[in-house]
Amino acid sequence: MSQSRKSTISGTGQRLKGRPHLSPRARRQKLWLDVHRWLGIILLIPMAVLGVTGSAQVWQDETEALLNPAREVAASADPAALTVGHVAAARAAASDYGPLTAIEIGDVGTPLVARSAPYAEPLHGIAGPVSRLIYVDPDSAQVIDSAPSSGSFMWYMHFVHGLFLIPDGGRQVVGWMGWFLLVSAVTGLVVFWPGKGRIVAALRWRKRDGKALNLHRQSGFLLSLVIVVEAVTGAWISFPQAMASLVEPGVEQPQRRRPPPPGGNGAPLAVSDEAWLAALGEAEIAFPGRPKSIAAPTEQEGSWKIELAGEGVDGSVSVPVGGGEVTVNESEQRAGPPPPSTRAGAIATVMRQLHYATIGGIVWQLLVFLSGFALTFLAVSGIYTWGKRKLGR
Repeated sequence: MSQSRKSTISGTGQRLKGRPHLSPRARRQKLWLDVHRWLGIILLIPMAVLGVTGSAQVWQDETEALLNPAREVAASADPAALTVGHVAAARAAASDYGPLTAIEIGDVGTPLVARSAPYAEPLHGIAGPVSRLIYVDPDSAQVIDSAPSSGSFMWYMHFVHGLFLIPDGGRQVVGWMGWFLLVSAVTGLVVFWPGKGRIVAALRWRKRDGKALNLHRQSGFLLSLVIVVEAVTGAWISFPQAMASLVEPGVEQPQRRRPPPPGGNGAPLAVSDEAWLAALGEAEIAFPGRPKSIAAPTEQEGSWKIELAGEGVDGSVSVPVGGGEVTVNESEQRAGPPPPSTRAGAIATVMRQLHYATIGGIVWQLLVFLSGFALTFLAVSGIYTWGKRKLGR
């Protein structure tokens, strides 16, 4: 019998060729390796895509600024200093797409963003009809950029990562990818776990393994816990009600959605450039504060809708066209969504913060960023290593 490959002997005394004897522990290891390998083979492309698109969103604002340098304005430029010239420039730039429906006013150092009426169906059937976004320099009142509301690089990063561009059921598909990724990460840890007290030795470079397998083992081991966190939190976000039921049975946990852009329902009414400033002036008299957005009146809603930020309070002001009573709805000012009222809601909030790296500071952001690219590398290197060994036999 060969020393390198033992054979078993049947009850009749005959040798069973080609079937090595494996201990129970070795059989379990082989099972985990098979699960880990086949998940990687089957889910190579979606795992790689989720990794890259996730990393791209860690620093969204910085990435947007890097990709769109034309939108940079002076640090002192204040978009709240709105004039008729700003409105006229935006209206002229949007004339090929439709009338203006809204103007968004950001912080100091950001451009004015005007939005045209929708002119195209939702791209890939998601995220609402397409409008034209017009970027205006607050200082010069010149248009500095123009782009559709859907279809940018970051738009694709967001909706590929969250939906795989599948309008119905895409979020659930991504959620199942999260669970499969969790199984892959755990089985990878089981397979490559070196044993107690041997972690440092296990991370050493092994010449016999080759570059791809060494890097696969090291990067997977070092970032496995981050990948597990991203997998669990991603699945939680995709199945909010199911996850909430596990924590707090019977509680309603609706899926969070992005708030719609400013602008009322229906076709916008024809208004002059001066009317935008007049409506804003009336709103500021009724509720003194810094303007955040102005939505033009529509055929269905014959009033301007102006959002303002006051001292600790936000105001939503309705200014009727042609005169009438100006109404103000005040709400508590907060930086994000309202605080959760249930234990399941509180956990869901933490899950979102961990997944999007909005807590944990630069250290967690960097780990999440690296884990996304590591996931892509692990998917590709795992297939490469397996294929190389297959061809070498």
